[in-house]
Amino acid sequence: MAHFLAKWLQRLRPEDPRRMQAFRSKLEGLSWDKQNALKSLSVVFGAVDDLADAEVQYYYRRRGTRAWISGISRTGAWILGTIGLLLPLLAGTTEPMFKVWGQYGYVFLAGAGSCLAANSLFGGTQGHIGFVSTQLEIERIITSSRVGWCKYLAGPHDTDSHLGEGFTFILAYANALHAATLAETGRWGETLLAELANYQKSTQAKENASSRNK
Repeated sequence: MAHFLAKWLQRLRPEDPRRMQAFRSKLEGLSWDKQNALKSLSVVFGAVDDLADAEVQYYYRRRGTRAWISGISRTGAWILGTIGLLLPLLAGTTEPMFKVWGQYGYVFLAGAGSCLAANSLFGGTQGHIGFVSTQLEIERIITSSRVGWCKYLAGPHDTDSHLGEGFTFILAYANALHAATLAETGRWGETLLAELANYQKSTQAKENASSRNK
């Protein structure tokens, strides 16, 4: 029961650093004599494979959050923007009620702009695209590595060089996995800093324009 609960919590929080502790524990006590070397290599591969699965779970969860932010902000921008465009047009009619509401068109347009700014600032649409792309890239690495490992297991393992090939293959798997995640982290950081800078410039420009109009 405790093991099941631990696995469930790990899937709920796949980015938890305890996954590295679990990885280390799996590598402890392995035997590397000729009779057990291949079995130990399979354990190492499985441990790296579990890390890859955790990354897939992480990006799958994160892409759902970003999709929600993107959907809410874009829907809000469309609704508020449509109202903001319609109100001045309706104000031109003979209906007195519309004449009163016509002056609030710019308010709704400003709200639409704020929704789009929130989408960019919190990485809604762009974050969703980035997380989906990274998840698919990691899945590609996993699929290729698992097939390659099956091919390796089907070959000979009677010499030290053959066993060395197994270590090389697993190391390449781990490096490809971390390269994919580091690349996404770098892109995410650059995008966030750029959007923060753009938002700051936009806010400063509006403050300056407001000061000049006073």
